[in-house]
Amino acid sequence: MLTRLEFGDSWADLVMNCVTSVRYQIKINGGLTEQFAPSRGLRQGDPLSPYLFVICAEGLSALLNDAKASGLISGIKICQNAPVVSHLLFADDSVLLLKAKPEEAEALREILDLYEDCSGQCINLEKSAVMFSTNTTDASRCAVKNALQIQSETWNEKCLGLPVHVG
Repeated sequence: MLTRLEFGDSWADLVMNCVTSVRYQIKINGGLTEQFAPSRGLRQGDPLSPYLFVICAEGLSALLNDAKASGLISGIKICQNAPVVSHLLFADDSVLLLKAKPEEAEALREILDLYEDCSGQCINLEKSAVMFSTNTTDASRCAVKNALQIQSETWNEKCLGLPVHVG
């Protein structure tokens, strides 16, 4: 992503050196263990983590925008003259908006799989949920949930401290 966003090679190399040279020790009963390298780079709480997450999220945003532009996903409009919105990202929360069609859900699943492969970030399906409008058929609900590999359908959750469903 750093290269794609036209950061210089020396900057990308410096960031990658920070990610790949991390070593940890754990204090157990007053003594330190041997140093070890994490298998997945920086972790939450490292000073670079929020910045790298935002840079990677830019990749997800670009994939979703491309899918919307090519008609693979449609997003939603809140009124006739409003822009089409396919996703909202804040910190490590994502709200993805599409029509309840199996082909759109399959396209989204492919995007999420590509994002996971490229970024190394894993989507936690246990913490993920889908929400449908009341006029969505049971068959469509089932097909979308299966395509996304997400079975949780909840109306009581909060996102960013606010209720997801208002009316």
